[in-house]
Amino acid sequence: MSKENLELWNKVEKTNPKYTKKANVKGNNITSIAPQFQIMNATEHFGVYGQSWGFKSLDFDYSLKDEGLVSLKAVFFFPKGQFEIINSISIWRDNAKTKIDDNFAKKLETDALTKALSKLGFNADIFMGKFDDVRYVEEMKKEFAEPIKKKVLTEKQFDVLCSDKATLKHVITALNEYQMSEDQRKVLMLKKADLEKA
Repeated sequence: MSKENLELWNKVEKTNPKYTKKANVKGNNITSIAPQFQIMNATEHFGVYGQSWGFKSLDFDYSLKDEGLVSLKAVFFFPKGQFEIINSISIWRDNAKTKIDDNFAKKLETDALTKALSKLGFNADIFMGKFDDVRYVEEMKKEFAEPIKKKVLTEKQFDVLCSDKATLKHVITALNEYQMSEDQRKVLMLKKADLEKA
């Protein structure tokens, strides 16, 4: 298979666990993705929603409403093409079919968007079952972890902060702006308390 064919797929297949949650849908445990994250991710790769990618020719079909279903047919377009997508959803919020879900149309469109993006490889790791593996999820958490922005406090800086030369301002700045060990933090918190009393 050509690497070029998988270029987009390889860029978008991995999912940041921060934007997922476990859900139970009709007895099935699934991993769901935050829709707004998907839109942001697609916007990053395709451009503005509705301008360079999205749905056109949305057609809601109510012919199965007596069975409790509504269908959606639409054309999903993106910079390098377009394709038809078909999806359906229950209009009921409960199994007894006594409460109509007044958000069914929004949910149907959102679910159709997820399905359309999945065909291009977005969040493929979820749809391929990789999020069922705890080790894989931990790997993704590490891969998507926010980089540590604080500078590490050196031993020399720590010694200066512990000396008589250190002012309250210096100690507070160090506590707020530097990464340090728990022991260093405890010492500097005591130093801060002493300086505040002085």
